[in-house]
Amino acid sequence: MKYGPAKFSRDGLGIGLAEVFEQRLTRAPPLLLRKSRGQRLMIVCDIGGSLRQQAFETFSFLVIDLDQNGSWLQQQRAFRQQVLPHRRRIAFKALNDAIRRHALAPFLTLAESLTGVLVTFAIHKNERPTFGSDGAAREELAACWKPLVIARVMWLVHLGAFLISGLSAPGQDVLFIIDEDEVAANVGQLTKLTELIGRAVSNQGGAMMGHLRVGTTRSDDGSYGLEDLAALPDLAAGATAEFICALEKNGLGPLSPIVQRMPSSISWKTHAIMSWVINASDSLARFVCLIDRVPGSSKWRATIPEWFQVPGLIAMFAAILVV
Repeated sequence: MKYGPAKFSRDGLGIGLAEVFEQRLTRAPPLLLRKSRGQRLMIVCDIGGSLRQQAFETFSFLVIDLDQNGSWLQQQRAFRQQVLPHRRRIAFKALNDAIRRHALAPFLTLAESLTGVLVTFAIHKNERPTFGSDGAAREELAACWKPLVIARVMWLVHLGAFLISGLSAPGQDVLFIIDEDEVAANVGQLTKLTELIGRAVSNQGGAMMGHLRVGTTRSDDGSYGLEDLAALPDLAAGATAEFICALEKNGLGPLSPIVQRMPSSISWKTHAIMSWVINASDSLARFVCLIDRVPGSSKWRATIPEWFQVPGLIAMFAAILVV
């Protein structure tokens, strides 16, 4: 199955996101969109930025065509046997463990063999668009989640539906996986989440999709293949939230066009992960999309910054705005 340039829905969040994403993916088309497509698209997501001092909440999505990534599964088994044989899960918050810490670099190298897109949305907690809903809809969601979690659920649902509209091929089945956290901690929440994503996708008006399934990392078959895929958006979400917070507080901001030194306040793991995110490969495309308010206006904007490491000075970064 061949698939042309990505075309995203202009409905909902697509009003402000579609043009920015199409420009980014047209300028540097990822291998996912250039290869023949299979029958199954997988989207694995995670959420970061929960610390009070972090101004941006992060939603990271790994999008892969399962039929394009058979070789990664073989390499992942070797990684688990040779590098991380213990039944340890790789997660941003768990990297202070010595064994996981030593496994991070080879794990990120393993990820380079994936064909797909890893996109992380960094959304300002205060200066961002809101989702309107009537009283009945709020009561429906309140039956499953706490108020703070409802906002995260809505962003997760609408961002996921937006990505499906542009990155899925006509007729593809979509498997949407999320970690077993406060969003999908029980069967009732997972059932409602499936309903919400299905509803949001049908409202996007994008490619005609096959079957939609929503699950959690509990579905892992014991090989830790699904857990390791889920680790990538987990790492990206955690590192991006810390990285942007540091640039906001100790630098010139994440969208400054001026070359700046990476703040010394960031942790070693964020330095390592963001260096990997910035130096994206052709196979696994990686980028960040910031959503905040236009300065001096009530309107919101979406920006995909191009961060570059200056050769020989790995602690130096610059950003170029894409508008």
